[in-house]
Amino acid sequence: MDVTAPKFPCRRVLLTEACDDPRALALSWIENRDSENWALISGTSLASDIHGWVAHEVLMRNKKRNTMRSNSIDGEFIRLLSGTHHIATSFSRAGLVKGDLNAWIVDLSGEDDSEIFQKHADIMGFTILDDRPNIEIFDSKRMGIDGDKSENGAIGHIHLADLR
Repeated sequence: MDVTAPKFPCRRVLLTEACDDPRALALSWIENRDSENWALISGTSLASDIHGWVAHEVLMRNKKRNTMRSNSIDGEFIRLLSGTHHIATSFSRAGLVKGDLNAWIVDLSGEDDSEIFQKHADIMGFTILDDRPNIEIFDSKRMGIDGDKSENGAIGHIHLADLR
């Protein structure tokens, strides 16, 4: 039985050029985004819409319980996707790294306004692609997942972030 979920509020983008300085790109993103609800993550870090929603739900739970380990909601989202409590490790897994060509722009408020996604892409010089989160573009090895690549494995990995 295939389970479907509402479209997760994200857009995959093509960077202007291969990422040369991840820190500078992240700082530019933070300076230009509308709020901390906007995350810029690796273009290979989402296995499916369901995977995105599960990470979002755990993020909202952690925020409500005041148990976030990151200082920001976008950092916490990246940490959860990465399945680790180590913030530095999470950025090498689900953040942008040198050589990356793609990223996901994510609206962690849960809204899905195409115009606002386009505005963020335009400000950063990114091109929005038609891709949706899927297992084919998901990089399980980079995310620290051993074994077969699967949506269930990606979702289970989120829950490890608060167990380790």
